[in-house]
Amino acid sequence: MVEHKIYEGISSTFKKEETLRHFLPSSGADRALNYLLSTPQIIEMIIEASATMLDPLLPREYITVGTHIELSHEQPTLVLAGGTITVKLTVVKIHGNRINLDIECYDENGLICKGKYERAIVNKEKLRVTSYKRAQGIV
Repeated sequence: MVEHKIYEGISSTFKKEETLRHFLPSSGADRALNYLLSTPQIIEMIIEASATMLDPLLPREYITVGTHIELSHEQPTLVLAGGTITVKLTVVKIHGNRINLDIECYDENGLICKGKYERAIVNKEKLRVTSYKRAQGIV
């Protein structure tokens, strides 16, 4: 078991300003929808926020990696205005090397989405070795 400083109930708020310059129109998609904050963009923010929150609480040779996410969109939000997206994460359960988080994302007008996210504590070197072996067809 890895000694760490993560505990149930710990919470963090991550804010990121989003503007249209971060998002290029996707080919073949309805251009009117390119101005909406998409699921992949929200997930990217959640990943960044959770790593920023959890990884500094681990020994240097460990990180957390995502294993499972459930996300429901509650309201659409535009990226045109350059507003701030707030991601709130709360650790709700720790079991072994698994950390379960509740997620809430907001813009200036309220809740955008909510969900659950599981991350695992892993050794960086073991992850690197395993991924290279798998890429070579060894694993």
